[in-house]
Parts: sequence; C-alpha cells; structure tokens
Amino acid sequence: MNHTDYQGMCQLFSDGQLIWVENTDKHIAGRVTGCGAEMVEVDVKGHVESWARSACDELTHGYKMNYEEYLKHPKEYDTHLD
Repeated sequence: MNHTDYQGMCQLFSDGQLIWVENTDKHIAGRVTGCGAEMVEVDVKGHVESWARSACDELTHGYKMNYEEYLKHPKEYDTHLD
C-alpha cells in the first residue's frame, strides 16, 4: 500500500469507519484496530497482529478507494455502500 492510500485509510479509520485489509504475504484478512507510522494493527479471528503497510491491501469497499481525492475533500467523499 502506498503512502497516500495508507494515509487515507488511517483517516477513515480515525473517523470511525470499519476498515478491512488483506496481508498480501500471508494471504489472510482482518479488521484494522490501529494505525502506526508504518504498521497496521489488525484483528485476525480474535487476536491482534502488526502488519507492515507495504504488505497490506485494503478490502473495505470491494474496490480501490481514490484516496488522493478523499484527502482533498474528506467531508464530501461518500464512503458508504448503499
């Protein structure tokens, strides 16, 4: 995950959104429980792991978010699936 995508994902997380990621090295998925400088805290089936941001892909919306646009206009970007 590049820096812009990571920054946007962490902003959504801090705004209270549920965020899901997949570890591309381990091929497992989990729910984000925290963001650090370069690490993501992820709940995987009841236990928390720390994953490097470079090994993560977001799964939250079923499609890739355009975080460059989200970070420009965070209050105007609809992140909900209807």
